[in-house]
Amino acid sequence: MIDIVALRTLVALDTIGSVTVTAESLGYTPAAVSHQLQKLSRHLGAPVTERTGRGISLTPMGRELSSRGAQILADIESLETDARARSGVPRGRITVGGFSTGIRGLLVPTLPRLRRSAPELTVTNIEEEPDELLEMVAAGRIDASLIFDWSDAGPYLPSTLTSQLITVDRADIVMNRDHPLASRAEVTRADLVGEEFVSAPRGAVCHRWLTALFDDVGAQPQIGYWAIEYDTQVEFTRAVGALALVPRLGRPHLPDDVVAVPLDDHAIARTIYLVWRQSMTNSPAIAHLLAEMSEIAGELSPASIQG
Repeated sequence: MIDIVALRTLVALDTIGSVTVTAESLGYTPAAVSHQLQKLSRHLGAPVTERTGRGISLTPMGRELSSRGAQILADIESLETDARARSGVPRGRITVGGFSTGIRGLLVPTLPRLRRSAPELTVTNIEEEPDELLEMVAAGRIDASLIFDWSDAGPYLPSTLTSQLITVDRADIVMNRDHPLASRAEVTRADLVGEEFVSAPRGAVCHRWLTALFDDVGAQPQIGYWAIEYDTQVEFTRAVGALALVPRLGRPHLPDDVVAVPLDDHAIARTIYLVWRQSMTNSPAIAHLLAEMSEIAGELSPASIQG
């Protein structure tokens, strides 16, 4: 019988395309991925991968096995999920991914509730960028994840994943209290042209969000400083007078000499979703997590999120 772990590895490689990234997605080493693929080839008596330049690709048999195997893996997970759903009791262990402010603002407050309402359920977490989190959910490395997107259309998801909106999170421009714009009730995009910003690393989702903010005014943000964490960005606003685009959910405490000025366009916001595999849709654990997290989002004050 085909080994399920080896089959899952093959399907992940077919989806991702890189042994190194597949290993990261599954929590393996590249050597372990290669071992699983070799084991599968030996079991079948024919190779499922082949060398192509400096990398590898699936053979025709490997591609057919991956295509059929992906459905088999989904059916197995769906079978287990449906069996657990018969009791209706959330139990077992699930791993939930998230970005830093989503974890701080939504997941952490949910955990005490889950301990009281679902004592047989254990929740662990991992923190990553939304793009990586989607790959982890799709590959089966984690069970669900908070992700965010700033477009009206919502996030693009593979056909194996599904999602539900949790909340809409507005962002403000955080700045030193002495900045000329600090006394404004609101600021416009045009007000921000030529101002110096501190940003998340280039290419990160939050950096792309800041860049998109300037699209309608035909400009690019002037970025003088870079920092991953919003706490550090706030310190840059204090020390050198740079501006920062900071969402409200999970925002760190602002010192007295720093203010958050709302943007005049209330549509400048990120939509936050919980994403999981369709094969886990009937999972009592996912349903309970979603319900508790949505309740937390609903209890947040309007001023702290949508405004």
